[in-house]
Amino acid sequence: MPRIETTDLSFVADRVHPQIWTLFQSLRSRMRQLRGVTMRIHFEKHSQEATPAFYYENRLLFHVHARGEEISATFHADQKARTRIVEDQSLDWRLRDQVNKRTWSAITLKTSKDLGPFMDLVKAKYEHISQEATGIQPEVRPVAF
Repeated sequence: MPRIETTDLSFVADRVHPQIWTLFQSLRSRMRQLRGVTMRIHFEKHSQEATPAFYYENRLLFHVHARGEEISATFHADQKARTRIVEDQSLDWRLRDQVNKRTWSAITLKTSKDLGPFMDLVKAKYEHISQEATGIQPEVRPVAF
């Protein structure tokens, strides 16, 4: 099946080192595996720099700035998603702490090792939006002490 829309990402490839380009491609392929996630290109107001942004159900998950030797991913979370993410003990405590502080979190990705915890965070928001859309609440199990 042919792709309806293929985005030219040469603007990202031109700004980053080869290993960061590989990391960006890995991030992009992981996002493609999530059903319903779309990538759009935003242009910053002052610099007119193109930045890829990933959406699910028309809600912004995160956008990325790729320059040199790192990718800066800005994760967005509304109040409901923030509460759920902060309470999720399976996520990295550093990421939960960043999300708890404000509605957006800047996360630096330099290696594929950094990508795992970030993708867990994105999947938590993805599942939250999915459950809101379908109206199905997650199963609550009692915690044994």
